[in-house]
Amino acid sequence: MNISKEMLLATAAGLAAMTAATAADLPVKAKPVEYVRICSLYGAGFYYIPGTDTCIRVGGHIRSEVSFLGRGSGDTSLTVGDGLASKTRDRDAFFVRNRVYLDIDTRTQTAFGTLRTFSVSRFETNTGVGLASGAGTTSIDAGMIQWGGFTIGRAPTTYFDNPWVYSAKWGLNGTYGWPDSSNGRFVAAYTHEFGNGISGTISLEDTKERKRGNFNGLNALSIPGSGPAVDTRGGNTWPEVVGQFRIKQAQWGLHLAANVLNNHVAYNCGAASGTTTVAAGGCSELAGNPSDKIGGGVTAALGIRTPTGVDDELYLGASYSKGATLDVVRNNGLGSSHAVYGGGGNAATYGSIAPAYIWDTVYTSSAGVTTGGGTSFVGPVGQQLTTAFGGSIAFEHGWNAEWRTSVFGGVEKIDYNSTANAILCSKFGVGSTTGTLTAGVGGANVSGTTACNFDYRIAGAGSRTFWTPVRDLTIGVEVQWTNINTSMGDGVVYNQPVINAFKPNAAYVIRDQNVFSGLFSVRGYL
Repeated sequence: MNISKEMLLATAAGLAAMTAATAADLPVKAKPVEYVRICSLYGAGFYYIPGTDTCIRVGGHIRSEVSFLGRGSGDTSLTVGDGLASKTRDRDAFFVRNRVYLDIDTRTQTAFGTLRTFSVSRFETNTGVGLASGAGTTSIDAGMIQWGGFTIGRAPTTYFDNPWVYSAKWGLNGTYGWPDSSNGRFVAAYTHEFGNGISGTISLEDTKERKRGNFNGLNALSIPGSGPAVDTRGGNTWPEVVGQFRIKQAQWGLHLAANVLNNHVAYNCGAASGTTTVAAGGCSELAGNPSDKIGGGVTAALGIRTPTGVDDELYLGASYSKGATLDVVRNNGLGSSHAVYGGGGNAATYGSIAPAYIWDTVYTSSAGVTTGGGTSFVGPVGQQLTTAFGGSIAFEHGWNAEWRTSVFGGVEKIDYNSTANAILCSKFGVGSTTGTLTAGVGGANVSGTTACNFDYRIAGAGSRTFWTPVRDLTIGVEVQWTNINTSMGDGVVYNQPVINAFKPNAAYVIRDQNVFSGLFSVRGYL
């Protein structure tokens, strides 16, 4: 009996010890697992960040593109240096580009409205130009904070632009007479929602990042198309002021905007290219300076749904500016000097050329210039504001849920007043290092006559068709024609003094030029 009792006590003690050991290995209380939850407040693709009430969406897209007789996005090249505008053997019949965009969008509800951060990072590789390799680039296209109607930071575009810039086309050159700041700029803005799709915005924006130059006639002018001439622009004085009004309805939308900016140059003397302060030779505030000139513009655009197909829409837009050419002529890639060469020269000329310059203002600190045609102006002359205007029309038709085709076209005009034209023409007088303008080969110099006129017009038209076989995949082709029209008199010849981007120093008759380009694009959306 004693033996049995001892065995039972020993067994009970062993079980108790095992139970205690097992209990020691178990956690006191298991923590709940944090699952990612869908955030339906802001549309598809948003999720709550675990442990917070902030919603995030990570997206973007990838573009793989081949341009034909054009550069990125099939853009027509209007500046020599890559062989396209000069039509030399170094031009690329095709050009490839691959872009990766990463978008990060976060939103949090607060007592003062939604707090939003939004950024777009771009990673890119291109075909090299000439012997250069196609180095990769990285940039921040957008990085901004929005809260309670306020926006500050780098926005994807200026508030002056309308929302339909890329609705019917991909190429930047297809924007005729519409402002297009595709790479964005710094803004500090306030937007008020009136309700029923009506909103208004006032924005202060960094003018200098996207501003074109102001030309001083005392400086040398570059050979047409060879790159920016001397830029005598001064520093930032006050930001560009943009006002915007929009109506967004189910079947139509309206965009109206206006801006005001200050044309502020450095001094009444020559400056080294790209500088904004003093230059070699003792240029300083002792030389004085031209007065500031206020510039600005207006733009309007309309989008209308039509019952002609699947989500068909008609787009109309136009702009007008003085002293602010970027309000009309796209501001990504086009500098201050253009030139397109071509054949068609007569027996006395090597070929043809369509030269052009684009400046926000033209002025001179010279006391006067005597040209082959006589004294064309008396100086000093203050800033002469350049007038620009133009417009476009586009229509996109949906054949079905997968196939869409658009057509687009428009025109834009750069118009210098008589004083500004005289200053520019004076750079082409007898003995000029920029070259001379004559009435035919060996004829009289025309730089001081009405035959010399640097007004010009760009017109164009194109079409885009793309296929969306599955969700988030687009495959398409775009083609466009561009015409460069100069206002020079009939038979005026440009006598080029030096070899310019592989074009011989020779005589070129000034003539309108036609350029064709195309784009094949495959785009995948995340």
